Amino acid sequence: MIFGALLNAEYPVGELVDLGRLAEHLGYRHLLYTDVRLFRECYLGLAAIAAGTKSILLGPGVTDPYSRHPAVTASTIATFDELSGGRALLALGRGGTGFRELGITPRLPVAALRETVDLVRRLLAGETVTTTGKVISLAGGHLPFTPVRTQIPIYFATHGPQVTRLAGEIADGVLIANTMVPAAVDHYLEQVRAGAAKAGRDPAAIDVHLRPEMCIDDDEAAAREVMRRRVAARLIAGYPHWEFLELIGLRLPDAFRDIAAAKDLRRVDEAAKVLPDEAVEKTGLAGRAEAVADRLASALRPGITGITVRPHAVPGRAVGAVLKAFAEIVAPRLGGH
Repeated sequence: MIFGALLNAEYPVGELVDLGRLAEHLGYRHLLYTDVRLFRECYLGLAAIAAGTKSILLGPGVTDPYSRHPAVTASTIATFDELSGGRALLALGRGGTGFRELGITPRLPVAALRETVDLVRRLLAGETVTTTGKVISLAGGHLPFTPVRTQIPIYFATHGPQVTRLAGEIADGVLIANTMVPAAVDHYLEQVRAGAAKAGRDPAAIDVHLRPEMCIDDDEAAAREVMRRRVAARLIAGYPHWEFLELIGLRLPDAFRDIAAAKDLRRVDEAAKVLPDEAVEKTGLAGRAEAVADRLASALRPGITGITVRPHAVPGRAVGAVLKAFAEIVAPRLGGH
């Protein structure tokens, strides 16, 4: 069992670098940094972390096929791999935050991700690419430099069965997001195996991580409120793409659905008040480290190779303490490093 972390693009650069150093010191294998439109720029933050660390793997978590053309992503991740001394990994997803402001309408996400992986790999391999896909097109694209590595690991982050199946077919790994229900984890693993079988791949060669959000704190009530607000914000941002809720057996009340339909994150506190406890329990982790470990252990299944955590802190406390508690208390209880 291996462990990684995901940080949101909300920290000043100096603090971000300190968190990167801490994660490396604590033994996290990788650190992902969100690529969200109009937040702090992802690749500048990654470059700063790379300059302050030596061994931890780094990459966007996640970038999307719509707001960055995949050819630009190929050039950028190859440049970052050079800068970081071959430590880059690329995590892809359907994205969503900031699309409305930029006038972006994401189409056919499964096709877009398939075409992105193909395009990125071909460009990294030195090909000149002309292609017209269902979503992605390129006319004579070529990287005019030689990448440090022609194969950079590509992961998908998702809570959708179709993208999970595609990961089994073409990706190096998949981060199964916000799912703490054992039966749902089993279903996602079945999708990985189905995708691998379609491509004639060994499913054991695919890195499969749970990717939960968590707030570890001895004040369990405060930690739960942090996660309640975070789950509410995440569900509002993802509306109406809630197909995964059926997998985890979660039905949200009409009052919450009405707020989410307005897509107004300024109403997140209002939404959190009507969000049932079940939503927090099934999609996140909150409380003392020992309780978080027990909850995670109940969701683990054969075929899960790691956990990538997105930490949150109780107001007034440091998110670094959450990274530390997970690495020093939770991870050993799960048999990892």
